[in-house]
Amino acid sequence: MMKNLNLPVMIGILFSVIGLVTLFLFGQALTAAIWLSFGNGLLLSNLRFSSVNEFGDVETKPIPKARMYTGIFLIIMAGILLVLQILQDFQQVSK
Repeated sequence: MMKNLNLPVMIGILFSVIGLVTLFLFGQALTAAIWLSFGNGLLLSNLRFSSVNEFGDVETKPIPKARMYTGIFLIIMAGILLVLQILQDFQQVSK
Protein backbone atom coordinates (compact mmCIF):
# COMPACT_ATOMS: atom_id res chain seq x y z
CA MET A 1 0.00 0.00 0.00
CA MET A 2 2.81 2.43 0.77
CA LYS A 3 4.11 2.12 -2.79
CA ASN A 4 0.86 3.74 -3.97
CA LEU A 5 1.43 6.83 -1.82
CA ASN A 6 3.67 8.98 -3.98
CA LEU A 7 4.09 12.72 -3.41
CA PRO A 8 1.07 13.92 -5.46
CA VAL A 9 -1.18 11.42 -3.67
CA MET A 10 0.03 12.56 -0.24
CA ILE A 11 -0.46 16.21 -1.23
CA GLY A 12 -3.96 15.33 -2.48
CA ILE A 13 -4.83 13.71 0.85
CA LEU A 14 -3.49 16.76 2.71
CA PHE A 15 -5.50 19.19 0.56
CA SER A 16 -8.65 17.11 0.97
CA VAL A 17 -8.22 17.12 4.75
CA ILE A 18 -7.69 20.89 4.72
CA GLY A 19 -10.89 21.25 2.68
CA LEU A 20 -12.91 19.14 5.10
CA VAL A 21 -11.57 21.04 8.12
CA THR A 22 -12.35 24.35 6.40
CA LEU A 23 -15.90 23.23 5.72
CA PHE A 24 -16.64 21.73 9.14
CA LEU A 25 -14.87 24.24 11.38
CA PHE A 26 -15.28 27.50 9.49
CA GLY A 27 -18.31 26.82 7.27
CA GLN A 28 -16.72 28.40 4.20
CA ALA A 29 -18.14 26.31 1.38
CA LEU A 30 -16.33 27.97 -1.54
CA THR A 31 -12.90 27.78 0.08
CA ALA A 32 -13.54 24.16 1.07
CA ALA A 33 -14.65 23.35 -2.48
CA ILE A 34 -11.38 24.72 -3.85
CA TRP A 35 -9.26 22.61 -1.50
CA LEU A 36 -11.39 19.49 -1.97
CA SER A 37 -11.52 19.82 -5.74
CA PHE A 38 -7.77 20.18 -6.07
CA GLY A 39 -7.02 17.43 -3.54
CA ASN A 40 -9.45 14.94 -5.04
CA GLY A 41 -8.22 15.79 -8.53
CA LEU A 42 -4.67 14.94 -7.48
CA LEU A 43 -5.86 11.71 -5.88
CA LEU A 44 -7.86 10.59 -8.90
CA SER A 45 -5.18 11.37 -11.44
CA ASN A 46 -2.20 9.90 -9.55
CA LEU A 47 -3.31 6.96 -7.40
CA ARG A 48 -2.16 3.67 -8.88
CA PHE A 49 -3.31 0.21 -7.85
CA SER A 50 -1.40 -3.03 -8.15
CA SER A 51 -2.51 -6.62 -8.42
CA VAL A 52 -0.98 -10.07 -8.63
CA ASN A 53 -1.09 -11.61 -12.10
CA GLU A 54 -1.51 -15.30 -12.93
CA PHE A 55 2.26 -15.89 -12.59
CA GLY A 56 2.39 -14.47 -9.06
CA ASP A 57 4.11 -11.24 -10.07
CA VAL A 58 2.92 -7.90 -8.75
CA GLU A 59 2.00 -5.56 -11.57
CA THR A 60 0.85 -1.95 -11.45
CA LYS A 61 -2.39 -1.31 -13.29
CA PRO A 62 -2.61 1.73 -15.55
CA ILE A 63 -4.80 4.65 -14.52
CA PRO A 64 -8.13 4.47 -16.39
CA LYS A 65 -8.73 7.31 -18.84
CA ALA A 66 -12.07 8.26 -17.25
CA ARG A 67 -10.42 8.64 -13.85
CA MET A 68 -7.57 10.67 -15.34
CA TYR A 69 -9.97 13.00 -17.19
CA THR A 70 -12.11 13.43 -14.06
CA GLY A 71 -9.01 14.28 -12.01
CA ILE A 72 -7.87 16.85 -14.55
CA PHE A 73 -11.39 18.32 -14.65
CA LEU A 74 -11.39 18.68 -10.85
CA ILE A 75 -8.02 20.43 -10.88
CA ILE A 76 -9.25 22.86 -13.57
CA MET A 77 -12.45 23.37 -11.56
CA ALA A 78 -10.34 24.26 -8.52
CA GLY A 79 -8.64 26.97 -10.57
CA ILE A 80 -11.98 28.35 -11.76
CA LEU A 81 -13.34 28.34 -8.20
CA LEU A 82 -10.21 30.13 -7.00
CA VAL A 83 -10.75 32.89 -9.57
CA LEU A 84 -14.38 33.11 -8.42
CA GLN A 85 -13.24 33.39 -4.79
CA ILE A 86 -10.78 36.18 -5.70
CA LEU A 87 -13.48 38.10 -7.59
CA GLN A 88 -15.88 37.68 -4.69
CA ASP A 89 -13.26 38.96 -2.23
CA PHE A 90 -12.55 42.01 -4.38
CA GLN A 91 -16.27 42.80 -4.57
CA GLN A 92 -16.57 42.62 -0.78
CA VAL A 93 -13.58 44.92 -0.28
CA SER A 94 -14.91 47.53 -2.71
CA LYS A 95 -18.27 47.83 -0.89
